[in-house]
Amino acid sequence: MTEEQLAVLEKFGFRAEGEQLKHFKLGIVREKEEFARFSSTEELQAYVKQILRNQCLWKRQE
Repeated sequence: MTEEQLAVLEKFGFRAEGEQLKHFKLGIVREKEEFARFSSTEELQAYVKQILRNQCLWKRQE
């Protein structure tokens, strides 16, 4: 995972802990390799936005 990818993830509230990335406010835990597969920052941003959107929708339904 590149520094640029980590910067994008941190911008959206994720923090790196070992081989995992955690979003503490929303309770999301994912493996770093899931995000490392994206070659462009635009693709990564779109994927992260999708994850956050889905998590927020899921929490509203509870």
